[in-house]
Amino acid sequence: MFFSFLPLSLFSKDSPEQILQFGNHLYQEEDYYRAITEYKRFLYFYPKHPQNSHTEFQIGYSYLKGEKWEAALPYFQKLSTDFPHTRLGENSFFSIAHTHFLSKKYKAAQETWNEFQERYPKSSLNDIAWYQKGWAYFFQEKTKEATQELSLIKNPSLKNKAMLLSTEIEKWHTLPYRSPFLAGMFSAMLPGLGQWYDGRFWDGMSALVVNSMFAYGIYATWRDEHYVAFGIVTFLASGFYGGNIFSAVSSAHKFNRNVKESKWQILQKKYGVNLEWNGNSLTIKF
Repeated sequence: MFFSFLPLSLFSKDSPEQILQFGNHLYQEEDYYRAITEYKRFLYFYPKHPQNSHTEFQIGYSYLKGEKWEAALPYFQKLSTDFPHTRLGENSFFSIAHTHFLSKKYKAAQETWNEFQERYPKSSLNDIAWYQKGWAYFFQEKTKEATQELSLIKNPSLKNKAMLLSTEIEKWHTLPYRSPFLAGMFSAMLPGLGQWYDGRFWDGMSALVVNSMFAYGIYATWRDEHYVAFGIVTFLASGFYGGNIFSAVSSAHKFNRNVKESKWQILQKKYGVNLEWNGNSLTIKF
């Protein structure tokens, strides 16, 4: 009986300050899941502590930093409902949109930020909402809408960043894309040519060799009047020929996707913003 209560007695000796301090230390070390354990331990042993609501937010933000979006949302939703007219409620509502944004649910993020700006028109986070909405439109390749959102920012340092980002967004359509139509047409003209156009040399060489072998097989079986074999080889060749065209089109789409994702990553490193929770409010890191 004594041993069954030993862990509880040991854990309960920690003061609330010690538990939170250790949890915050783990959070700073990016050990988010162990930090969550400490924060939950704090809530369990000190259910009426005045720091409970902030600790609940810290749990939600730890889940967010650990990319557990669905686990983070209930904490932010609860706090935004329970404390609507406080900074904590304001930060929680903003974090709902931010969670949607990070989980690539851009439309939901935009709708939530719109509602946030209506509910908190004087919030210091409104410029960040404009900025992140611009990014959300940009990720959907709605470049006109993205630059419109960015133009509404008033904060001087963030506005300068937004102007530079807008300049990059306006160049979006000048990236070195590959036309899927041309890739398919080239491979229809000469198997492998579309893959070469997409920058996939060995795929193109393979398509050319295989289709050339089938072309010779068709010719040889017809020349030698092996009509059954001719039909079989022609049937198989048509499949490889069509596959060659499909491969070229798919490669063009993949090429374009890689170009976009690479550019997005570069721009995020240069113009992205990081939001952090300092224990009392959200702060911005450029």
